[in-house]
Amino acid sequence: MNKLFVKTPEKYWAYLALFVWGGLVFMLLHKASYGVDEGAAQALLLVWSVVDNVASPVVALGFPDFRAIFLAPVGFLWTGNVLAAKIATIIVMAAAAWAFNAWKKSKGDSEGGLLATGLLLISPLVLDQIDTISVAPFLLLTFVLGAWLEKMYGETPLAFGGMYFAQLFLCMVSITLHPIGLAYPLALLWSWYKSSLHERQRSYFIVGITFAVLLTLALTSGWAHVGWFENPVASLSSVLLGATDADEISVLRWVVGVWAVLVLLVVLWKQAGELWADFLGRIFLIALVIGVLTSDAIFAMVALVICLYWGLPLLLYKPESRESGFWGQRGMVLLLILVVSTVFMVVDKGRYQQVMSGDLSPRDSIIRALAEDSGNFLNETPGQDVHDKKTIRVASQWPGLTMLACRCDALPLPPTAKDGEALLAMLRGVNYLIFDPRNPVNSSLSHNLANMGAGKVETAVLQRGGVIVEIKSSLPNKAGE
Repeated sequence: MNKLFVKTPEKYWAYLALFVWGGLVFMLLHKASYGVDEGAAQALLLVWSVVDNVASPVVALGFPDFRAIFLAPVGFLWTGNVLAAKIATIIVMAAAAWAFNAWKKSKGDSEGGLLATGLLLISPLVLDQIDTISVAPFLLLTFVLGAWLEKMYGETPLAFGGMYFAQLFLCMVSITLHPIGLAYPLALLWSWYKSSLHERQRSYFIVGITFAVLLTLALTSGWAHVGWFENPVASLSSVLLGATDADEISVLRWVVGVWAVLVLLVVLWKQAGELWADFLGRIFLIALVIGVLTSDAIFAMVALVICLYWGLPLLLYKPESRESGFWGQRGMVLLLILVVSTVFMVVDKGRYQQVMSGDLSPRDSIIRALAEDSGNFLNETPGQDVHDKKTIRVASQWPGLTMLACRCDALPLPPTAKDGEALLAMLRGVNYLIFDPRNPVNSSLSHNLANMGAGKVETAVLQRGGVIVEIKSSLPNKAGE
């Protein structure tokens, strides 16, 4: 056995560790078509529509982000399988973690990179992002790939070469994923502005990046699925405790969130120079500043990466002294890793129990009520011929998720109407509305529905996560319309 360990290259043990990690993560994921991020649902539906050559209302939901590119292979091979997309997200996260560790090793920080990567992979926040097929794993991979491309291009700069266009493409990918993705092209612009290469080549690069950024912003027309100005303390509490569906923040989350803010500020104060000097660190520093505007789970993920990959070295690499002993050199780091990893695993265990019990978030519960109570909503009865089924259209606050779960035609909610009659005219051909009436964005819609005359609309289901409203007076759809 000793000879086997010695003769086997370290990278193969790393492959084995990532494979085991992937298998364990798979056990912690929801296996149903619920809980997926809205943008990921639209990307999957677009890929499936292209593969099956089927017209789908998903094209009316706007320009999808570039998760569709990452998910295209599994979309072609396993059409209609959400679980395959989650496995692909596990692979993307494993590749990102591998690249992060390799980057830190190339900078002479192999010990800190290895410890940070281990903690990152078992963090509840990463598991939440994988389960929802969130943009975080794809954005992290884009950032670290961009750092490697910039390094390789700097070694052999060639105007209009493959590396040049690859970086422009990664700029477009990162921007479509999230506003934080703007950090990568901004870091590139700064690097090339300060570059000592030929003036003309530098101008080509700056003009190319600027054009790619403006073109992508025009295509996306903003980030429809991103919430702005959320509570940063609540978001940073998910670094240790994972995401939550609760409307109110508990005392524990306030305490953990404030603690996370303080740790992040200390790391920034101590390591701001190191972060800015390193290209990958510069990306994350800019991403953190942009992320303050959203303060969502992606912002928390950026903060987690900074604390792990640039915070741990503060404890690892202190001036060693013979009198410092074990605790002065590695003891405190070992104790901290033990505490943090224990908290991570306790939260992961709670997540596993939640998955086994089939618990869903309030939003997913109301979508499940529409999708699984098919006898009341989707007009499906056992043994019914497919040609006899009435076409059902749903206007949803989450059209991608609704379409993914109930396999029906789903459209976005109608725009603001001046009164109930104007709203009813917009809903021609729509059978059901599903939305969260407590969301301030839907206040006008809730008001118009409440003021409609009797017999025009009826509340079919009312839950904590939202409401399903049946449109009684909407003209029914004929089969094939």
